[in-house]
Amino acid sequence: MPNILDYIKWRGDLTFENDRLNQVDALIFSRISYLPFENIPNKISDSGIKLSKACKMLTQQENYREKLLWNEDENLINYCAESIRFGDVKLMCCTNIINEEEKEQFSAIVLMLKPRQYFIVFRGTDNSFVGWHEDFNMSCRFPVGSQQRAVEFIEDTAQKLKGDFYVGGHSKGGNLAVYGSAFCNDSVRKRIIAIYNHDGPGFDSKTVNMKSFDVIKNKIHTYVPQSSVVGMMFEHREDYTIIKSSQKGIMQHDIYSWELMGKELICLNSRTNSSLFFDKTFTEFADNMAVDQRAAFIDALFSLTDNLEEKTFDELSQNLIKNSVTIFKNLKNIDSKTRDIIIKSIMEFLKCAKNNFSEIYIKERVVNNRR
Repeated sequence: MPNILDYIKWRGDLTFENDRLNQVDALIFSRISYLPFENIPNKISDSGIKLSKACKMLTQQENYREKLLWNEDENLINYCAESIRFGDVKLMCCTNIINEEEKEQFSAIVLMLKPRQYFIVFRGTDNSFVGWHEDFNMSCRFPVGSQQRAVEFIEDTAQKLKGDFYVGGHSKGGNLAVYGSAFCNDSVRKRIIAIYNHDGPGFDSKTVNMKSFDVIKNKIHTYVPQSSVVGMMFEHREDYTIIKSSQKGIMQHDIYSWELMGKELICLNSRTNSSLFFDKTFTEFADNMAVDQRAAFIDALFSLTDNLEEKTFDELSQNLIKNSVTIFKNLKNIDSKTRDIIIKSIMEFLKCAKNNFSEIYIKERVVNNRR
């Protein structure tokens, strides 16, 4: 089945002046946000440059392929560079922040679709330890640094540019799009046309029940694949659409695997058992731990990466034996209280997983046998 790359080849000759933004375009922008445009910041002026030019400049950077997160990203760069629809879009600004001390990873770009119409898109988690640490922190700290920064980014952009906005993102980027749109000031919020959340996690119950979410609820378009794990974390107030993916399990988080027909994503009626399993297991695991316990577990878990020269999971895998030894030494050297937190938390998660496996999978097998 076709995916977003096929769509660019098929629809690439029509500008946004001739054919307005649709759900597939929004998905493509979510993926474009992962492209490492921060490597060419001095070339991006306040008035912006065409995306086609930015993509070509990106390919001229030394070892640029090493900074791509997915193999298909190289095709995305080339297709956008050759496409009228996406190539003529203007890249207005590019922000990328990694703050190891505050455990914050934030990246965003602004794209001008046509005069007075923009798309603010937030990047999801990269492969850095900092990015993943912040993701885990979402289970015990609201707001995290990137959520607060998303509010500021939307408000600063609205102050600089006249017109209306779409806001979106994939994974954590989708969460930031929703949070930033909910908590920006009212005058800016009124200028937001729609919010696209592509398999992004929700929020804690206190946050999601605040009045700010009610105001934007009808503007949110949330999409998750049938075996969604990330997008089902925490709570959602809005409805969500289930999308067919060509991948299995957690790999469905890869939006290159999302199937489409024409200008629409292919929808399904229900999620798979694996999605229900992880959703229920993660929820029970979190509910069984106090907030301070969750925070202690997360800090303890990521303390195992201390003393590593590597800062990303890709770098970690390149010297797996050496780094595994370092991680094991860190585990041995941490104090007994911290070690107990890690072990007890893992055991609690496995207990929840075992119970839910029996409830979801074995019950289904019994029902199918009766049929």
